[in-house]
Amino acid sequence: MQAIRKAYVDCDGGPLHFRYVKGPGTPLLLFHRTPVSSACFEPLMRELAGTRGLYAFDTPGFGASFDPPGAPDAATCRDWFITAIDALAIGDFHLFGHHTGTHIATEIAAALPARARSLIVNGVLYVTDAERAAFRAAVADPAPVDEAGTYLGATWSIVKSLFPKFDAALAHTEFVGALRALEGCKQAFDMIFAQDYRAVLARVRCPILALAAEDDPLRPFLDRIPAALPHATARVLGRAGIAAPELDTARLAAAIREFLERIDA
Repeated sequence: MQAIRKAYVDCDGGPLHFRYVKGPGTPLLLFHRTPVSSACFEPLMRELAGTRGLYAFDTPGFGASFDPPGAPDAATCRDWFITAIDALAIGDFHLFGHHTGTHIATEIAAALPARARSLIVNGVLYVTDAERAAFRAAVADPAPVDEAGTYLGATWSIVKSLFPKFDAALAHTEFVGALRALEGCKQAFDMIFAQDYRAVLARVRCPILALAAEDDPLRPFLDRIPAALPHATARVLGRAGIAAPELDTARLAAAIREFLERIDA
């Protein structure tokens, strides 16, 4: 199997870090959840290696990408990634977004209809305005750094509650990602809850596959997507909480392969 390699590409905001595996055909671009980085996709990339080119990006404010100032919105983040995709000389592509990454991937698909061959979204905030406001009120901003270090315990308590069962390696990775991205987490939450996701997804013209783990907090909203969009289908994965790429890798990879093979046929 090919090794997963790492590199940087410049965009208008600064250097974007990404992981990649070369492969044939139309590549798949992957965008991660909060608060981790593209590292969360390594199990999935190993599973899909050899099927096509794979590019997993660190969102600005996360992983090894640059830290953006202020409060960037989803359109600004989209444009950073489009600049990076063009710099990598990627023509047509498929898109995969996971939780926060769904918001970025969907913006790209809507902005580049001639190049986006398909959109796969896993864990989708497809909600009404009132539901979106309620979610934002329920999601706490990261605990600020304090001299006594109590923010460490507060962050750990949140992280270990995200998964259906305790997984030491996964919890550690999530914890490290959260500590690195204290400012990035707030920026990401502000970005996704300010976006009218339903309106953006309605502009996407390529085939859409919407996914959710059966115990994902966003699972109750999954069936709304094919009901609203005739070119969308939905599929429920196994129990993985918000960590389908790591905890339900084989099932997720199979769903991606099956969907993309139909698109590319």
